Amino acid sequence: MENSLKGLILAAGTIITCVVISLGFFISREAKETAANGANQINKLNSEFVESDKIIYDGATVSGSEVVNVIKKMKHDEVGIYVVTNKSKTYYGYEFDISSGDLLKKADSGYEEACVSTGSKYINPYADFRGKVVRDSNDVITGIIFTQ
Repeated sequence: MENSLKGLILAAGTIITCVVISLGFFISREAKETAANGANQINKLNSEFVESDKIIYDGATVSGSEVVNVIKKMKHDEVGIYVVTNKSKTYYGYEFDISSGDLLKKADSGYEEACVSTGSKYINPYADFRGKVVRDSNDVITGIIFTQ
């Protein structure tokens, strides 16, 4: 009887040990998934923060003076600004493919041309423009379209 009792205790100890080890693996797998989800959310927030200076114009109505300020502010960034006025359609910074978002080449027009009131590329500071952000296939903002 003493040997059978020791055998039962040994069997119970083995089962308990297996349950504890299984529980440990389960908890570590859950923790790994939770950490991966947290890292993905942090990366998403970080990319949104980096793009915050451009994304604010998506769907927003801004004045022409704000459009001119955006052109001036982003003239050194690798982003194109496409402005559609009642007189012209002009790229600033970089030209980009509107449908795919791919950057094409450096634009010929500059900030100064948008400020000359007698020029065809003049942006009226009192006009209203609707903004739209353009992304490439890698989900990077490559352009902003402002339509009067």
